[in-house]
Amino acid sequence: MQRPDWAADEFSAHCLLAAGTQVELSEFGFSDAQTLTLSGTASAGSAVALALTKALEYDIQKGQILDFGSDKYLTLTQRGERGDTTITGDLAANTADADSYVHPGISGRTVVRSGQLVGRTYAERAAGAGFGVADVANDDEIYLVAFQNEYAEQDAGITLVRHDFLVYENRLPGWAEMSAAEQAKVRELYNCITYPA
Repeated sequence: MQRPDWAADEFSAHCLLAAGTQVELSEFGFSDAQTLTLSGTASAGSAVALALTKALEYDIQKGQILDFGSDKYLTLTQRGERGDTTITGDLAANTADADSYVHPGISGRTVVRSGQLVGRTYAERAAGAGFGVADVANDDEIYLVAFQNEYAEQDAGITLVRHDFLVYENRLPGWAEMSAAEQAKVRELYNCITYPA
């Protein structure tokens, strides 16, 4: 398999943990899942256009109901298309700036990304559980995933990267969106450098 661009050194048998490692599928979303965050406020009504903080990454079908919390339901009256920065529909209640909704996606395909931070507790390991999305405050075992698994629902196996491996932190997927605690955990476990711009 091709070395991912966040890996600052070559992979070898000495830096990978491959045998028998699985993920818990329930902790990973579909490949077309996305978070919609509102920019500004809007009042309840028909055919209301809601501005988004970033463009849609995937299409959302007309008629879907999006729940922005506290009965702030938006029923799409127009298809949301990739690249759109607004979504339009019938809004049940006033929305506030930064209200958000996680759209689960419709692909039915679960992807575990290369560079994903995964973890589990020792109790979960003893119970035979796989790795989920890392909880840096509570997990005992935390690793980066070496190679992307495009069809985890068919084969939940993953390969992990041993600690102290050399990593371009700024090339890890989602690095900029990680919390300070998550970034600190990556830097604690791995030798982190930045890829020059």
